[in-house]
Amino acid sequence: MAKTPEDNFRIEVWDRDESSLVETISRSPDFVVSHAGWQAAIRRRPGKLLVHRNANHTMEKLLTPGEPTVPPETIVDGSIHAGLAVALGDLRNWHALRAWCKNCSHHAQVKPEALIRRYGKGALFSSVERALFCTSCNRGGPVRLEILSMQR
Repeated sequence: MAKTPEDNFRIEVWDRDESSLVETISRSPDFVVSHAGWQAAIRRRPGKLLVHRNANHTMEKLLTPGEPTVPPETIVDGSIHAGLAVALGDLRNWHALRAWCKNCSHHAQVKPEALIRRYGKGALFSSVERALFCTSCNRGGPVRLEILSMQR
């Protein structure tokens, strides 16, 4: 696979003994964008070994403070991302939300602005999902929020 400018700055999560790459959080050709992602990764990935790279050069390596947590799966554009902690404030204007009821499979579009007004920008999807209920079967939980990308 050929290297592209996107490969310049990377933020990676490694296992504690640095033997295997767990995930690549971010790739960016821009240092400023990558640095902002690094700061966010430190806050969002407690207890993880993070590595910030410029090509093959390790710029920073940090075991983030806090105990590791495993948030529930988050669905982004139909793909399941285990351990991805998504806050309502992370959504952009091109994102749309759909709520799925696990009991009756009813689904409906949800306005992100309404959820932000009610729960705040810092609210994680996992906590918002627990507070939602299905209007079709009138049962509380389990409701799954799905992030969709609208055409810009």
